[in-house]
Amino acid sequence: MRSYCVRACVPVVLLGLSVPSVHAEDEHIVAHGQATALRSTPVIGGRLGLTVQHNPATINIITRSVMDLRGIAHADEAADSAPGVTSGGSPGNPAQLMMRGFTAGQVLVLRDGIYYGPTTMVNRPLNTFNLENVQVLKGPSSVLYGQGAVGGTVDIRTRDPVFDAAHANALVSYGSFNTWNAGVGGSIPLSSTFAIRADFSRTSSAGYVQGANPHSNDLTVTALWRPNADFSARLGVDYLTDRLSTYYGAPLVPLRQTGDAASGLLTSSQGLGLTRSELWKYYNVSDAKAGSVNATPTLHLDWQVNPHLALHNKSYVLYAKRDWNNAETYSFIGNTSAVDAAGQSIAAGRIGRDRFYVYQNQHQVGDTVNATFDHTVFGIKNRLVLGGDAYYLRFIRNRGFPDADYADSVSMTAPQGGSLGPFEGELPYRKSPTTMTDAAVFLEDVVTVWGRLRIVGGYRYDWLHLDRQNYNQNGAFNAKSSFQGHYNPSNFRIGPVYDITPAVSVYGVFSTAEDPPGANLFIANRGQFSALSHTTQGEVGTKATLLNGRANTTLALYNIDRRQILVATGPDTVANAGRQVSRGVEWEGNLALTHHVSLSGNVAYTDSHFGSGFMPSAGMDASGHQVPNVPRVTANMWGVWSRVGDLPLDLGAGMRYVSARQGDYANTITLHDYATVNVFAGWHMTKNVTVYGRIDNIGNKYYVQWADPSYPGQVLMGAPRSFSMSIQAGL
Repeated sequence: MRSYCVRACVPVVLLGLSVPSVHAEDEHIVAHGQATALRSTPVIGGRLGLTVQHNPATINIITRSVMDLRGIAHADEAADSAPGVTSGGSPGNPAQLMMRGFTAGQVLVLRDGIYYGPTTMVNRPLNTFNLENVQVLKGPSSVLYGQGAVGGTVDIRTRDPVFDAAHANALVSYGSFNTWNAGVGGSIPLSSTFAIRADFSRTSSAGYVQGANPHSNDLTVTALWRPNADFSARLGVDYLTDRLSTYYGAPLVPLRQTGDAASGLLTSSQGLGLTRSELWKYYNVSDAKAGSVNATPTLHLDWQVNPHLALHNKSYVLYAKRDWNNAETYSFIGNTSAVDAAGQSIAAGRIGRDRFYVYQNQHQVGDTVNATFDHTVFGIKNRLVLGGDAYYLRFIRNRGFPDADYADSVSMTAPQGGSLGPFEGELPYRKSPTTMTDAAVFLEDVVTVWGRLRIVGGYRYDWLHLDRQNYNQNGAFNAKSSFQGHYNPSNFRIGPVYDITPAVSVYGVFSTAEDPPGANLFIANRGQFSALSHTTQGEVGTKATLLNGRANTTLALYNIDRRQILVATGPDTVANAGRQVSRGVEWEGNLALTHHVSLSGNVAYTDSHFGSGFMPSAGMDASGHQVPNVPRVTANMWGVWSRVGDLPLDLGAGMRYVSARQGDYANTITLHDYATVNVFAGWHMTKNVTVYGRIDNIGNKYYVQWADPSYPGQVLMGAPRSFSMSIQAGL
């Protein structure tokens, strides 16, 4: 469940398009600029410098201006704009993404192209004010980024300085649930060759579940030195502190015993559900903790040696400290035999709670270098990229929990906070250091066979070493669960792109991926896997710009097959599994009806299910079951009417639909479908200052937003209706 902070802004219709703030004189840009979406050159698509149109993959770019105009506060919400993407997660696994039927560690999240570890451990809800764009690449991308990319990859890109003039931006927003969102930043050229940019943002909220209280502070500083047109050095530092929402959801209860059922939310074959008295209740302790400190300096060097050779190098360091200390799992007590950690009986009808704490320290250093060669072979244009990638990652995880099944209990209808503890058995903590070292060589190549046909390929070979150590509470080394592993993933992709016309292209691609089979590599133990999972994908599609640039559309069909899986079955447990197959279709379109009226939308169908022999080690046969949190259908639509009645007024609306999803591996819980509608109005007071008003979920739809399989006894409610007002300024 994302931390709730909303920025009141215009939900403009264009996806993947850089658009300035809409003023009375700007509507023509808004209505007729869509063609650039397919002509842009995303970083996430590889190192070959291919445009979206000529890359044999599905790529979406959610730009700075689109995030501003749609009021998107966090990067995971931006990714939701792409076809078939949903976001969610609990505070234990925050800001998770689902795409093409895969979630958690099978969707890779990068920061400025850099991998920092499994997303279930390292990902955070990043503020969008500091970002230039969010780029989404669908399907396996291990050939580009190594292990951990099956369903797709998201690259979160920070803002760069510019040399043309000094620029400044500011934002202040206030909304429901005492939600504040503020940011200030700017770019200054200190000389013709040196510029610097700094951005600071803060989000804070009481949360739509009272007591969750999320907030974050993000400072990014980037210095860019460009002594000539052929060389540049970019030094950046990102410093993030945050406190996640500590809302872990509401417990599922036997409705036959409790009554007071909340209808329209979910269906359970075991008669479980939510009562109306549970909705948006806070079952965590009053002094719950879920926070982090993250510092990530990076250095990017680019050198165009001559017209035929270019060199690039990026170096980075990561330091992160993350803490959790909560009552995370909640269980309905249906009899009087249960006791808490103090040995007292828990009355029937109450909610039993655990305690679980995790303290993480992560240090990582890495470097990637590559060379790009442009040359002609027998009259055929060819671009070849050769490079190497290496990193060292040290991750120390300390954790503890009481010996008892239930630390304490609270009322189901009026839960009180209670104390964190400590409780008997949870101290001293259990220590688990993990070391990962990786070295890889890679190549990418595009051959222009003739003007209309390109063949794009790539290959990557890794030497990955994993050293997983566990220590008992008495400090003794636990050799039974500790292990070392050496793995050599080898992956490739190959596919043609053919231009039917200069504005219409078709493509096909076959790609592979190998990654650690676990949903989270940092909690895997000896015996849980001996080989990496293997994934193959076939995809075909088309991309087109139509109506003289007033419209564009993309269509993709895919099939993904992943074998040898390890899945999380609890906060600190995993189980061996079998095979997962996903297939589907994704469509997106943008249309400028007039100079002032535009429409945009996308729809995706996903069938993702498990193969035979799934989860036998967990005592469950989930063969053929649907994957949790994967809707078969998702759809988005946006509309904007600018300069209403020749006034500096914009009006618009957005709609999001998510079909029914399964809430657990056994498919005993079905989360009902839902649709939400957002509306906005924007008044451009001056050329550089705009006031926005926004209402989200205007119909006040009650819905379950996420069900974390690691917490199978509870689900997380989505946000009710809310409003916000904001002022944006820029020069």
